[in-house]
Amino acid sequence: MDTANKSPSNPLTMDTRVGHALSTGLDIAALLTALTPLHATYLFRWSSNLGPMWGPLLTHCVLSYPVFLLSAFVVFVAVGRISHDLYLQKRQFVVALGSFGVIGVAVWLGQQYGSTHRSCQGMLINAGYSGLSALVIKLLVGHQENLDVAAALKAHQKELKDGNEEASQHVQTHKKQPHTLRFIPTIACIILVITTMYTDRACNTGVVPYNSNTSDLANYKMLFRKESTTGWVTVADQRDRGIRFMRSGHSLIGGHWLRTSESIFGIFYYADAVRMIKHRKSNPVSKQKRMHDLQPQGWSQKLSRKAFIGDGTERALIIGLGVGVTARSLYEQNVKVDIVEIDQAVYDAAVKYFNLPKKLNSVNIMDGRRFIDEAHTGTYDYVVHDVFTGGSVPASLFSQSAVMQLKRILKSDGVLAMNFVGVPNDKRTLSHVARTIGTTFPFMRCFAEITEDLDAMVNMMFFASAKHVLFDITSDVLRAMGSNTIRSRTLARMLDNEINISEFIHNSTIQPITDDWNPLSKWQVDTAVQHWQVMRELLPNAYWLNY
Repeated sequence: MDTANKSPSNPLTMDTRVGHALSTGLDIAALLTALTPLHATYLFRWSSNLGPMWGPLLTHCVLSYPVFLLSAFVVFVAVGRISHDLYLQKRQFVVALGSFGVIGVAVWLGQQYGSTHRSCQGMLINAGYSGLSALVIKLLVGHQENLDVAAALKAHQKELKDGNEEASQHVQTHKKQPHTLRFIPTIACIILVITTMYTDRACNTGVVPYNSNTSDLANYKMLFRKESTTGWVTVADQRDRGIRFMRSGHSLIGGHWLRTSESIFGIFYYADAVRMIKHRKSNPVSKQKRMHDLQPQGWSQKLSRKAFIGDGTERALIIGLGVGVTARSLYEQNVKVDIVEIDQAVYDAAVKYFNLPKKLNSVNIMDGRRFIDEAHTGTYDYVVHDVFTGGSVPASLFSQSAVMQLKRILKSDGVLAMNFVGVPNDKRTLSHVARTIGTTFPFMRCFAEITEDLDAMVNMMFFASAKHVLFDITSDVLRAMGSNTIRSRTLARMLDNEINISEFIHNSTIQPITDDWNPLSKWQVDTAVQHWQVMRELLPNAYWLNY
């Protein structure tokens, strides 16, 4: 006990006063954290007008940084007290070590538990643990305070005999102060956590009525809503356009027309071209001719839909499921399909709302890079690689070593179809991506979804193989798959949308992207900003604020 720091007007020791400071700091931090979801609802309405750069910064300045400063204050006070007097009695040392040990373990458990839950729940769990830490300190300080006052009364008994009643009055007054008032912040934090958990939209998954006075959302019917690995995953119908779409984070990762169940994004049908490469057994033109030669009576020379159906021996890997357009198409062509998707919610929504077949060859909910590193050599005829989200791509899946692993798991004549979202005229990014693929695959071609504006952000599909990539997308092929379908119309113009990348493929002066040198994340900042603006134009602000 530090009696040297006591006075008649303040009979508390330094450790008791430090405890009050620590508990006060933790109480305020807990209350601010518990209030964050409520404040965020209003802040987002303003921050969205500032764009993807300044908006989040403003939000964090108001919501996060005060809590960080309070945390720093708590650490500063604790370290300052320890450095002030390193000598502690054995009993005090054991009590202090045990107290901070319990608090430390509690906070660690809170972080571990909170990190596996939705962001709102994790935030409220952290608020609860901050409040719990403050409560533990208050209980310890309250006990120590009683000891301080008792010691102070005993020390001033002599002064009472000498007639110094003023000092005694200070001690008596302090002793009579109600300790229950100190628990009001803890009770308030508990009430806030419970009410927010059940009333705030961000803390409640599932389909809930929108909270907006505007009629912008009257055109949308929400079908699915869940916070998951990649952010909020939602599925909604847009009534006036007759479409159903899936959103993950800040991206639309796919959708289909309600009337025909065809994809609203034509680029996903480019992947079907992997089975239309000349001299492959899956090529419908070659297959029709081969079957006619073997069975002239059973097979006509006119191409039919039967020519698209495989023999069941082909195997395809799809990295990045989306709404399952490619997976469903290849499955319907009797190809064994393995999918790798990092987000369980995306897979569940694709099955329930976008007719993704349940009887695929395998479903792997895991990181794509880890899967290809562990997959067996020479397993797949086709690999479809489409992992774009949020305005950028996972850089680790576009490195030279990742591409080498993709080639390793392909068969000797296997085909890689890799979707990359960027600006065709951005030669810096395009050249390095093309060069990276070109160091592993000798033959490669690239096709954009549209070529009217080469300065706009578009989908570009790379096709790469150890053999020549020549397509048999003839008028007979298009007619057989249905000339009025979106798939046939998309494939009909694919060859006209080719991007010339021949100057990059074998250019040794262009450095390939590696795991050690991977500037894609930095280079795609502008693309991410542009993508954010496009998404805000596609869907109204009210949609992002409510869902």
